[in-house]
Amino acid sequence: MEYIQITEANELPDISEFAPFKAVIAIENQVSDERQQQISNWLVTAGALYVMLCGEHSGSWSDSVRQANLEQTAIEAMRPDQFVMITDHEQERLRAVFWHAKKHAKHTHVKLEQLVVLHVSNENRAVDYLSIFNKA
Repeated sequence: MEYIQITEANELPDISEFAPFKAVIAIENQVSDERQQQISNWLVTAGALYVMLCGEHSGSWSDSVRQANLEQTAIEAMRPDQFVMITDHEQERLRAVFWHAKKHAKHTHVKLEQLVVLHVSNENRAVDYLSIFNKA
């Protein structure tokens, strides 16, 4: 698991080395609509093919990730291995989402080995998240 804290203003690192990968977006703080779309575009461009959303406002994140996928490849030309699968876990605890990521998050056409966890928050909780992940 690769933990990345995301804020309104921090720089988005290069995560293309993990491609193709699955991602959990854990939303604790809101960001602007523009920043949300920027993060979604960055994530899809870097190689996310299965995105699990948890936290408040996950529905709008689902829309922005879907939009980023469609901006990268038009639906008419999209191959199955380019389709980003999205699941929304707004009402679930983080541990349950991590369990889903470990046990059930599988793309129908691409084997995904790596997991990137994006924590949209003003507080870095990398140690806590790793502990929760290990217990899931």
